[in-house]
This record gives sequence, C-alpha cells and structure tokens, in this order.
Amino acid sequence: MNGPGFLAVAIQPGANTDDTAFHEWYNTEHGPLRLRLPFITTGDRYKAIDGEKPEWSAIYDVSDLSMLEKRIYTRLREERSVREKRVMGTFESLDRKIYSLFSERSKETGFSGPAPVNVWVSMIIKEEDLEAFDKWYEEEHVGMLSKIPGWLRTRRFRMLVGGIKGMPPQGQVECLAIHDFEEKNGLNGPEHQAATNTPWRNETVEKVVSREKREWAHHLTFSKLKEPASSVITTDAAELRFQLEGNPADPVVVCVNSILTNFSIWDEVAAALRKGVNGQTYRTLRYNSRGYSQQDPVSNPTRFDLLADDLEYLLDRVNVDKAHAVLGISMGGVTAINFAIRYPHKLSKFIACDCNVAAGAANNKAWAERVELAKNEGMSALAKITVERWFTPENHGSANFEKTLAMVEPASIDGFEQNAGALSNYDLKEHLAGIKVPGLLIAGEGDGKLPEVMQTFGIPNTTFKSIPKAGHLPMLENHDAFMEALASFL
Repeated sequence: MNGPGFLAVAIQPGANTDDTAFHEWYNTEHGPLRLRLPFITTGDRYKAIDGEKPEWSAIYDVSDLSMLEKRIYTRLREERSVREKRVMGTFESLDRKIYSLFSERSKETGFSGPAPVNVWVSMIIKEEDLEAFDKWYEEEHVGMLSKIPGWLRTRRFRMLVGGIKGMPPQGQVECLAIHDFEEKNGLNGPEHQAATNTPWRNETVEKVVSREKREWAHHLTFSKLKEPASSVITTDAAELRFQLEGNPADPVVVCVNSILTNFSIWDEVAAALRKGVNGQTYRTLRYNSRGYSQQDPVSNPTRFDLLADDLEYLLDRVNVDKAHAVLGISMGGVTAINFAIRYPHKLSKFIACDCNVAAGAANNKAWAERVELAKNEGMSALAKITVERWFTPENHGSANFEKTLAMVEPASIDGFEQNAGALSNYDLKEHLAGIKVPGLLIAGEGDGKLPEVMQTFGIPNTTFKSIPKAGHLPMLENHDAFMEALASFL
C-alpha cells in the first residue's frame, strides 16, 4: 500500500450498546487519537439516511497508505483502552476497509469536505472490463453527475484491504465512488435520472459483477486529540510528560524514573550528559512514566510490557528512531531491561539501576502494605517512609532527599497502586539470556541485598558496578561515582 487513499469503518451497534457511551468513546477518544497522526488528514462520522445497516460510518483521509502498516498506527488497534474494548465488545458488526485514491473531480470553485451528504456506490468489476468501466465513468458518468444540483465532488477508489466480506475473487476489482452533495440537492431528480440511464451506462453496468449503494448524512468532524505541552497521550489515555534536550545530532540517552518520582530525578545526570562525558555530548530524553501524575480510568492495568510499549511509543512520537542507551532506575530499571528484551532494534545499550528481574512473595506483600498506607494515611505518610528507605541515613535531610520527598508527596495514589501492581506481577528471568544489546547494572552499595542479587542476573554481555556511599538512588547520593560508571560504559 502506498499513496493517498482512505480508511472506512462501518459500525452497527448491538442490542447491548449504550448509545451515550458509544458516541462519547467515538467522538472523544477513537477518532481524535487517529487525527493526531500526521498522515491521517481528516476524519468524519456519518449516519445512514437510507434505512440500511450498518447505521454508522467513519472515513479518514490518509496521505500515505503505507503508514497504516507501521506500528505508529497499528498500535491503535493492538493497545486499545479499557473503554474501547468494552464498547467495541457490544457491536453487532464492525466492517473496516482501505481504499487507494484513483481519481477526483470537484466543482470548479473547489471542494475539500466534509460534505453534508455522501452517496457511496461500490461495484465489483472483472479485470478485463476495468478499462472500459473507467472510461465510461471518467468520460461520461462523472460529467453528468456534476450537473445534479448540489453536487460537490466525486472521488473514485480501488479497494486494497477488504472488510467482513474480504477481497473480491481473483480477477475482480472492487471500485468505490463517493459522491459528495450539499444538504439540499437534486438526488433522484431529472439530472440524476439522466446520468443513470444512458446507453453507455446501461451497456457498462451489464458487465458489473455486483453493485451496492449507500447514502449517508454528515454527523461529526473529529478534532485532533489535544495533548498538554511536552506530553504525549498513549493509545489508552496515559499521559507521558517528557523533556527532550540537547543537540539533535547527538546520540540520545533515555532516562526512566522510579516509582513515585518524576523525570526531574535525572536533572543532574541529564545536565552532565548534555555537557559531555569522555568528550562526547548526549541528547537526553526524560519522561514521567504512566501513573505518576494521573491514572486515567480508561487506561489498561500497568504492567512492564505496557511500560516498555510506552517508551517505544514515545520514541516514535518524538522522532527518535533508536536510542543510544536507555537508563532506568528501580521501576525504570526493570523497564530498561524489558525494553531491551522487547525492542532490541530501538536501543544500542541499556543501564539498569537498583532493580530486580522478578517479583517475590515478600516483595508483593510489601507493595500491598504500601498501597494500603497511602490509601489510609495519605501520600505524605508514604513519602516520608519511602524516601527514608531510599537514602542512606547519612543523607537524610540532604538537598536531594528533600527534593525527592517533594516529588513523591504529590504522586497519584491510583497511579501508585497501578505501578505497585506492575512491580508485584513480573518475571523477566526466562528472557534474560536472549538479550542481545550490551548492558550495565548499577546499584548503590547501601541498597540492601540488591547489589548482591543484581550480580546473579546472568544477562549476557553485562557488567555490574557498585556505587559507594549510596542507597536506592545512587545518582542522587554519589553523583560523581555514578557518572564515572556511566562514562566508562557509554
């Protein structure tokens, strides 16, 4: 598939479809998500006015059909939100087709849509009759249709991807014509009758294998999904706020934060990378993992595969084809390892700090207790206990300790519960031997048993570095030693 065309989706709600939920989902989530993509230039919904089913359709103009085969688009179907899965599960039918643009003619003053009324005429033609069919359509039929009062435009398409009925049999082609009209028009009037009753038309239509006609009235034009500044919204409504800084020509290092923290936890590291280590400067991409500031009710349960998918999506959205390195700590460290497992072509190296590769029973119990504490006593109570555990006693009350405390206190309780769920339900061990990119494992020497445990991961082509005088966030307690470890690996 390549070149311009359009995507058509026809939906028949089912007996259990809630009309309000259906329209709210379609108008505020499903359509706007697609309009955010630069190659989908328009999107409109139509309601049937011919009494036939399906009763609803949506069409999207696409500037380059090849993009519909890229993951930036296919993930919209692969990573549906909870609401989308629920609503779509109630439909009687959903018919999705893709067409390439064959020809277009509009009134002399021009027209770009959307049209108040659409007439769709689909005909299946044998390949040996196609040239004669096109000749009639282009040299007679469209010209006569243009004389109908209210005619605006006729576009002709060839089907590339079939829907419920599939593609026509071998040797046949489905040709679709969409005729756009004003709300007040001359459909079924004398000019229309004349266009559909000529000797040439009758001779041509006799060779048509099958014909279907539908009439639609415009219902709504989708608006592009609005995203906060320096943020992207995932396909299931999770907000990823990011900061991309540095020379666009430099290799990109991605920094992934821990649970309960935001990307400012990497301020000093990112600044040092942009300034340069070992004579090389780096561009830095930092972002808030899903759940820090909000947890949308329609989002899917947070798991580490989803967190890795979020990073892949973010890289696509900020036009970074491949990261030089993904650097993550704690929850972010697990994400970095899982990203290396799931998307080895999207990074050259990974650095995982102060994390494990599987959840244990004791660990799961601890997360459940922390969630209950946050719910019962608030995030402030959880923040104090958590940050004191993360830092070595010598650094309690330090500037970075206070900065981290202020970061944890406003974190979303719902998001924390979701992220705790991810940390309680993962096991990457069986995939570790298959990691192909080189890695560096780092742990603060005062981070409990983690320094010992991380040396047993058995990931190929991976080294381990212990950071002295540091706990769970070694870059905040011993920045110089942490940067020295990074520099020798990057």
